[in-house]
Amino acid sequence: MKRKTNNTQEQRKKKVKAFKFKSSLQFDHILDIIINKRLYCSDWLKLNDPMEGQFAYSYNNEVKKVSEIINGIVDKKKQYKVCSLSSIYNSHLLWAHYANGFDGVAIEVELNENKYIQRVNYGGVFAGINLNNNMETDEIARTILFSKYIEWNYEKEIRILSHQEYYYDLKIKRVIAGTRINKILCDTLNFICHNLGIPFSKIGIGDEGMDIDFVNPIKNFKTILEAEDNF
Repeated sequence: MKRKTNNTQEQRKKKVKAFKFKSSLQFDHILDIIINKRLYCSDWLKLNDPMEGQFAYSYNNEVKKVSEIINGIVDKKKQYKVCSLSSIYNSHLLWAHYANGFDGVAIEVELNENKYIQRVNYGGVFAGINLNNNMETDEIARTILFSKYIEWNYEKEIRILSHQEYYYDLKIKRVIAGTRINKILCDTLNFICHNLGIPFSKIGIGDEGMDIDFVNPIKNFKTILEAEDNF
């Protein structure tokens, strides 16, 4: 009976849909996500925002051992790695910046919502924290790492914080190819996705914005090889 209850609780977990953009120049990374069903989490200090992880704090006389609290927050931040995704696929800027000008893919994944997966909060250059809120240092560290400067708002980022290099608790729901992706690479991805049971499609751009166009599955790798011979 206990096992059944746990399964029910698992089913009730809120699902989060997110998209990971990748350039075709990172084809090995694309295959790693699709085949191994995992997302790479990098050192947040290496992310493209130079103000990543920076914070300003306030407190009153009731707070004791301020330097000890700040050191604890810094130590907790160092323990986290970050994987950045987006809640949207239909952004020209995201395709341009993170899929090398539409020559890559957006991989749709489904995540189980928890305290380590959140939408990024956009605000000032520095994340603002109040030490009077009696938050644990780990919670404060996560609050800081879930904060970014408002100019990054276009990314509509969903962020994963992890203590490990790879994050595995996800499902690959779909792979969306960009309009400029190399045909051989596109067909190869199509073939791989079809054999893994992953829907494969291509981005469509029109007057009313972007949509997702159906792509007929390639079931025979010989078709790709023949196309390559004629390329």
